[in-house]
Amino acid sequence: MKKIKILHITQSLGGVETYIREIITHIDKEQFDLKIISPPSKTLSEVCAQHNVAHIEIDISRNFNPFSDSISLIRLYRLIKRERPSCVHIHSSKAGFLGRISSKLAGYPSLFTPNGVSYLSFTGMKRLIYFTLESFAKFFTDRILTVSYSEANRLIYEVGHKQNSIDVLLNSVTFPLNYSSLQRTNYPKNEHPKIGTIARLTPQKNPLLYVTVAYHVIQTHPESHFYLLGAGFHDHLKTEVIDLINRYGIADQFHILDWCDPKASSEFINSLDVFVLTSVFEGLPYSLLESMRAGVPCVVSACDGCLDVVRNGENGYACLTKEQYVKAILDLLENPILAKRIGENGASYSYTFHNSSKNSKILSEIYKKVSNPEWSDEVQVKNLEFNSFAMVKDHEVTTLG
Repeated sequence: MKKIKILHITQSLGGVETYIREIITHIDKEQFDLKIISPPSKTLSEVCAQHNVAHIEIDISRNFNPFSDSISLIRLYRLIKRERPSCVHIHSSKAGFLGRISSKLAGYPSLFTPNGVSYLSFTGMKRLIYFTLESFAKFFTDRILTVSYSEANRLIYEVGHKQNSIDVLLNSVTFPLNYSSLQRTNYPKNEHPKIGTIARLTPQKNPLLYVTVAYHVIQTHPESHFYLLGAGFHDHLKTEVIDLINRYGIADQFHILDWCDPKASSEFINSLDVFVLTSVFEGLPYSLLESMRAGVPCVVSACDGCLDVVRNGENGYACLTKEQYVKAILDLLENPILAKRIGENGASYSYTFHNSSKNSKILSEIYKKVSNPEWSDEVQVKNLEFNSFAMVKDHEVTTLG
């Protein structure tokens, strides 16, 4: 049987790299031939080599520049024409814009995964520009695969993409074979409570709010320590973060750690008593899913992506204000039974709905659909009906319209 060739294109790493690594690891290699186009990445190159997947390294600037973007567009067009893929799977904002145009011009079907809608990163005129570019890209878009239902809603009701052009497949993580029988760690794990986040020092991740929350928690629990893992990778707010830490006088209890490889990141998560995420927006954060997988109780922002996952007081806490963050963290630190229950519920939920070995089968059918729409009209996919918009409600999948 001839393999279906999928060409992946991205200019981003971080969560997008995790998304691509999960696909490489779990997709059926007997059915699919993958090739990855991305910026240089040691961890991604290692995964590609391990699974015999070709990796082409190309730098695509994150910022818009007419000259360099025109060159990137031509390079992508030529690559797509040369590779002749069955489907071009394009990830993130900049590559998503150029990739959709180059795929359409080259005459090959594309599947676009935003991993967080681009214009949400900005305000004012810059936000309007990015929104206009996304609206323009509609005319070059074949299909969209979002990683959360809230992300799909934005693309439908704000950008104006057609509902029947969008499929939703929740971000997923790898679980060990014996996961269901693993014993969850008792709480608290540490003599001095360890609260942590994984975030770049950028406006999207809102690290200044995280520092403020840390200050107020420390006023009640001075023995607690806060950690931020993610420095050294787009440190736009590093100076402001350090200044605020010093102004609050919590430098001895607030620790900034450099971005690290996936293994070290997983070890960091496993060491936490509470995981916190203060993002302004997300697609669907892997750090949240990985923390839930580890049984760590999570306190996150009530933003796109997080709201698809967290049920307040059941498997985590979704917060809008500083006060809500502080209260949720204090409740978990002061009630070990509650913390253990929240962590275990999160682990159970993530195993059921965010399991890469299960969801890769759905992704396979989506690839078949995009590659050959006539054949795939007959494909029946568990949990998702194509040409419809699905949402998770009360842990059950239902279909709208």
